[in-house]
Amino acid sequence: MRVKSLLLFDIDGTLLKSAGAGMRAMRSAGRRLFGDRMDWKGVEAPGSLDPIIFAEAARQSGIADADLHHEAFRAQYLLDLKQELARHPHRVQTMPGVHELLATLRERAATRGDLVMGMLTGNYGPAVSMKLEAIDVALDQFTVTAFGDEAPNRADLVALAMQRYEQITGEAADPRRVVVIGDTPRDVACAHAHGCVCFAVATGEHSEADLRAAGANYAVEDLADPAPLLALLG
Repeated sequence: MRVKSLLLFDIDGTLLKSAGAGMRAMRSAGRRLFGDRMDWKGVEAPGSLDPIIFAEAARQSGIADADLHHEAFRAQYLLDLKQELARHPHRVQTMPGVHELLATLRERAATRGDLVMGMLTGNYGPAVSMKLEAIDVALDQFTVTAFGDEAPNRADLVALAMQRYEQITGEAADPRRVVVIGDTPRDVACAHAHGCVCFAVATGEHSEADLRAAGANYAVEDLADPAPLLALLG
C-alpha cells in the first residue's frame, strides 16, 4: 500500500489575505452585541481560533458572561463577514502560486494517490467557505478538514484532522508525513505538538527567519515555487 502524506493548509495569510475583513466583521459583531464595551486592542488573531479571539477580547473588556453570548456573536460575525467580503471583493488577495499548487496537488492525488489534501484553520466552519469562494477555491477538494469551532485549541485541531484521516483512509496517520502548511509560529507549535512537520510560508506577518526561529522544519517566501513542498513529499 502506498504511504500517503496528509497536507493541512491554513487559510488566512497562507492561501489568501482578506485585507482585515475578518477583524472588521468581529469588531462590528462585537459592537452590535456589547456596544463600545468590546475592546480588541492587543488581541493577536493570526494563528488563533475564532472562539479564542472572541473570548480574549471579551475577557479584557470585562465581559464576565461572554460564553453565554458566544453563539450570538458567532452568528452575527458570520453575517457581517459575508457582507464585508461582498462589499470589497477586490481587496481579497490570493497568495502567490496558490491556484497552481493546488491544481498540481489535486492531479498528483488523483494519479499517484500518495497524498490527501486537508485544511486546518482557526476560522469558524461557515467562514471557511466564504473566504475560499472569494478566491475561487473549492472547499470540497480538501478531503480532511478541521475548523476553529471544532476543538479548544490549534494543537487539538491537528489531532482531529489525523483522526478524520484515519476514519477516511482506514490507516493511522504517520505524524512524520503530516504536513501543516501555515504562516505563523502557532502553526509551527501545533504541528510539533504531535510530531508533525511544519512547512511555513512568509506570506503572513512573519518572515522566513521568524518562522525558522520558531522551529519550522521548512520555511519559504511563498508558494509560487512548488518545488520545495513537492520535494518534501517526494
